[in-house]
Amino acid sequence: MKKVMLLGIVGGLACTATGCTWMSDTREQDKLSGSIKVVYWSKNSFMQNYGNLFSAKYPDLAVEVLPLDGLYKPQQDNKKAFDDYVQLHNPDVLLLNSEQFERYAGSGKLKALDADMKKDAYDTKGYYSGVLEYLKRAGDGKIYGLAPYFNCEAVFYNKKLFAEHGIPFPENKMSWDELILLSQRFSKPNEEPPVYGLEGRELTNPFIFATTVGASYGLKFLDPDSKKMTLNTPEWAKIFKLVAEAFQKGDFYKADLASSQSPSPGSKRDDVLKQQYPFLHGQIAMTIQGVDFVDVLSTMSGLPFEWDLVTMPVDQSNPNSGNSMSLNEIFSVNVNSQNPTASWKFIEYVNSDAFARIMTKSTLKALPARLSAMPKEERNVKAFYELTPPNESMYKNFDKLSDHFLMTFDSIINEEMEKLLKGKSTAETTLQQIEARSQAELDKPKDEIPVAPKN
Repeated sequence: MKKVMLLGIVGGLACTATGCTWMSDTREQDKLSGSIKVVYWSKNSFMQNYGNLFSAKYPDLAVEVLPLDGLYKPQQDNKKAFDDYVQLHNPDVLLLNSEQFERYAGSGKLKALDADMKKDAYDTKGYYSGVLEYLKRAGDGKIYGLAPYFNCEAVFYNKKLFAEHGIPFPENKMSWDELILLSQRFSKPNEEPPVYGLEGRELTNPFIFATTVGASYGLKFLDPDSKKMTLNTPEWAKIFKLVAEAFQKGDFYKADLASSQSPSPGSKRDDVLKQQYPFLHGQIAMTIQGVDFVDVLSTMSGLPFEWDLVTMPVDQSNPNSGNSMSLNEIFSVNVNSQNPTASWKFIEYVNSDAFARIMTKSTLKALPARLSAMPKEERNVKAFYELTPPNESMYKNFDKLSDHFLMTFDSIINEEMEKLLKGKSTAETTLQQIEARSQAELDKPKDEIPVAPKN
């Protein structure tokens, strides 16, 4: 599970900033008593991110935090660990990521919030439609949770490099072909200093980048339910050929891990950031980054160029859909909650306009789902809100695949992709080999699959 640590504001500071009108104006029907148990990363982070403000609004309601610190460990079934934790403590409010939410919403473990939302006239029109559509789809039309924040990626670009090369700026909703061709107009890796067209986390691994491109077209390479590979198709071959050629030409920036050094103790913040984000040096035209990169660029001192951003590339036949949105903090009410009314009130408040406006006064680490709190940035930050998520994730139900298969699959990918990048194989042959070898692993009887030793 990804931790999304949102920089909170303690209740006292928030009171100063807002005049405390939301506290003194508490209505009789808003008063709550009793207690609720909430799952969160830790008590301190919960109080900083949500608890201080919520407790100031509802001082008579006790909130017990059930921390996830230390729950997730390597070499264990973390899905089972979380399920056992929920069963043991029976929390009222669950913190779920997308995978957990889809699984719990589909298994009757969550309380539908539709009736509460209707009763309290919760304003869904002011809630980002992309997040709401995802939540409804995951709940088969019902809403089983709300997310105060979401994460999303975009293409950031160096306006100075574009101007110097006389190249038009990138645009929202380009195709992947257009983005790659645009990057190739810059790439001069043999010059000194070298100039690159594009970099990003996905570009460190050609298979991951190719599947990222494929996901935007609604493609899948494996069906975990039927255990059938679906990679050996003309559509996938076209994408892998495009990606392989770009990697072979050196169009994408690739960090030299052998020569890279960790920041020395006492290093200045800007120097640390430049090591972490090569784009900041000014020799890369575009980078694919998440919303937290806005804060990096906005607070970097002496940045030698102007920047802006556009949406991630899309399938031109479905230009309003993108696959870069993620939800890591979805709050839901346990169907066995001992205090469902107070649990809903917590979820309602942390997904309200009042809460969102207060919290987004801090640095931007994730995007508020409430549109009233959308960042008022002079640049194209609204690009993060332009695309809706696809109907289904490429990695849905991947938790059904064994760890042994996933490790073997990873080895197969590395071996076959190395041949492709060295020009010893074609895209078509590479996909044939990956599919054939992987399918053979999927078809093995269970008694032939090695069992990992228990610690």
